[in-house]
Amino acid sequence: MAGKDYYQILGVKKDSSEPDIKKSYRKLAKKFHPDVNKGNKDAENKFKEISEAYAVLSDKEKREQYDRLGKEAFSFGGPGGGAGSGFGGFDFSQFTGAGGSRGRRPSGGRGGARSTVDFTDIFGDLFGGGGGFEQPPQRGGDVEAETSIDFRDSILGTTVDLRFSDGRSVKVKVPEGVGDGQRLRLRGKGAPGPMGGPPGDLNLLVRVRPHPLFERKGDDIHIDLPITIAEAIRGGEVEVPTIHGPVRARIPAGTQGGQTFRLSGKGVRKKQGSGDHYYKIQILVPKEAPQEFVEQLEKLYESDPRGHLKTAL
Repeated sequence: MAGKDYYQILGVKKDSSEPDIKKSYRKLAKKFHPDVNKGNKDAENKFKEISEAYAVLSDKEKREQYDRLGKEAFSFGGPGGGAGSGFGGFDFSQFTGAGGSRGRRPSGGRGGARSTVDFTDIFGDLFGGGGGFEQPPQRGGDVEAETSIDFRDSILGTTVDLRFSDGRSVKVKVPEGVGDGQRLRLRGKGAPGPMGGPPGDLNLLVRVRPHPLFERKGDDIHIDLPITIAEAIRGGEVEVPTIHGPVRARIPAGTQGGQTFRLSGKGVRKKQGSGDHYYKIQILVPKEAPQEFVEQLEKLYESDPRGHLKTAL
């Protein structure tokens, strides 16, 4: 390209400002870029011409050399390249295609006019600003969300329908055994990827609403089970509610209030095993009872029920 007028190639005057030179180059680059002129060799060569010219005129030091020494200031072939070397010393890989090389700052070369200009801002706008150029698929962004579910659903698992402000809805399967405050990372449930790229992930914070009867401790579930005085004295079979359904269980004769019994495997179920269900006995006393019944009941105690406390004083 030696002997050609860089200012003429870019269509600007010799005293043009840097912004005017950049503006002109952007306009020409969009017109002759290989991505919109596929297979057009003339357009590709024209694009190389304007890129080479811009590489010189956008660099203050090179532009001063060019203005001082004239049209033969640079030979892009490097030492010995001469006027016939064409574009031999210029790295055009940063300008063509929409691959990862775009926007790279090539290193300088002694004796040549290799570009030291950062084209990132120019080509970032060209490829991302709706100029019609091909853009590689990009991964979508991750999305943060929060949902509240019932206690039973947290133990047994459920599906929730999440709706986002942009009108998008996503069905999310919450696995069984999820705990309050647990975060779930759901692959591919985040924002859609631009240019057909893969979606991002959804980071879901799960809140569990408390249950009026059940309480979770680790992977075990606890409940208070009321029984009558007669059931406590004589024992018997009672129905124990669990999160997985009611279970018939035996109450031993002489059961005391506060005693705790266990139902194996009736707690939180996970892949690595299941927790248990514990029921703590509460003996309900009638608010009123015949006096003779109360006196008879009192005689059944063999000793002072608080006698052992006195020895500790």
